Amino acid sequence: MNLPLLEYVQATADSSGRASVVKGPAKYGESWEVTLISTSTNSTLESQLRVYRGVESDSAQVLSTYSGNSDTAGGGANIVVPSQDKLVFVWTGATAGALCTARIEGTLVSGRM
Repeated sequence: MNLPLLEYVQATADSSGRASVVKGPAKYGESWEVTLISTSTNSTLESQLRVYRGVESDSAQVLSTYSGNSDTAGGGANIVVPSQDKLVFVWTGATAGALCTARIEGTLVSGRM
């Protein structure tokens, strides 16, 4: 069964301007087909968002935004996140204490129903 995927993540930038959060399918047998990730922050400095699959590593990066303060990434190939896998969201260059958010849109594929 396919359902709309509308997820949300949020993190607060530390004293070095870095914020991170991990999110993925919540239940065994579910997977995500991500078509769009949008980001915003209340940072006064220009930040950047990078998204990784599974682990924060250059080889695992699946997308980045020009601006983590207000930008959208998508329109290319869908990002498939299988059951038990996660996306790692990392903002850098933000003002300390800035609230960093990302919206994840696409399709939730569930084999449980």
